[in-house]
Amino acid sequence: MTTLGFVLLFLLGSLQPQSFNTFLLRLKLLSVDKRPAAVKEYLDAARTTPIVENNSDVHFVWYGRATTVLLNGDLQRGWTVPDTMESVPCGDFTFFYRSYVVPPDTRVDYQFNVDGKYGTDPRNPKITPSGYGPHSELAMPAFVSNPILKYRPDGPHGTLDSLVWKSRDDTLRPRVVRIYKPFAYETLNALPTLYVHDGDDALEFEHFTTILDNLIADKTIKPLVAIFIPPVEREKEYVGWKDREFATMLCDELVPIIDRTYHTSGNPRDRAMMGISNGGHISLATVLKRPDVFLNAAGQSSTITLQLLEILDCAASRRSSHEPFRIYTDVGTYDLDYPGADKSFLSANREFGADLTRDGIDHVYREVNDGHEWANWRERTEDILKLFFGGK
Repeated sequence: MTTLGFVLLFLLGSLQPQSFNTFLLRLKLLSVDKRPAAVKEYLDAARTTPIVENNSDVHFVWYGRATTVLLNGDLQRGWTVPDTMESVPCGDFTFFYRSYVVPPDTRVDYQFNVDGKYGTDPRNPKITPSGYGPHSELAMPAFVSNPILKYRPDGPHGTLDSLVWKSRDDTLRPRVVRIYKPFAYETLNALPTLYVHDGDDALEFEHFTTILDNLIADKTIKPLVAIFIPPVEREKEYVGWKDREFATMLCDELVPIIDRTYHTSGNPRDRAMMGISNGGHISLATVLKRPDVFLNAAGQSSTITLQLLEILDCAASRRSSHEPFRIYTDVGTYDLDYPGADKSFLSANREFGADLTRDGIDHVYREVNDGHEWANWRERTEDILKLFFGGK
């Protein structure tokens, strides 16, 4: 038998575990009528998808009746340019696939677009939170989710109050603010405060109260009061023409209400503000403008605007007149591109981090192999809380 014959015999007949590329070559060499059985055998052995090999190789697959399957997600330039999956006809069904090499600690979201209809991966049980419906999750072998996210049924738990907040500024509409109070709140005084933008989504998708409960119970952070603020006109309030009025309302109306109503500290060092995306923008801008109220800010995958850069320049010029800021920023290497601009969240946040270094402002800047997702941001909530409220 020739060498080619031995190779074909191995590819067509081996029942041993095989790499994805070996399987794919074998599949293409089979006649169309024999391909469905080979695909079933392979997918049954794999059990779940995507197929991950060698810590960095990942193969997305979809099998069924379809003409075209697109893969869209964080890997596709932040959901902007879907990849068309390659196909192998298998009679009535078609085997679709697309392969990538990614860092071993990558964690990203994705969906399939099957003949124009988006949905999750039917062979992937991992579903992640999203403000745009369910996403499937790819978690590579070196990614380990933070155990602080797990709810402890037997641990001490804080409580949530609700407060209807109506501004004196009639251009800003009323909203319901949620307030987290730590366990044993009635025995505590002068508590630090954390103001969280996109508050309803943060409570729903970020496991925020669980993280607070666990960190406080472990004495990793001080007990604190957290204020979850929902936007009403999100873009206008966070990055648009209402952002100055919104920031003023936060500092001059909401903060005094919270301090009158709850056992909180009045020291700007004990107050922090955080948010994601546009919420990161309003957090950074507000704190840098108002060190008389806040000295700590965190922005995750923050929108960086020329206005924010101007605010940073002003803050740097007068930083000797107040206590130093403490700033945290992070961004995903698979984060979004800016619409209509030759820039991305990654490049803009990287430059903002360099500006903070240039201006001598105390800060933490991180890049993670993830995207513009709640499942990304919640992994670092502990780090933010420890930085601001860790007791050091």
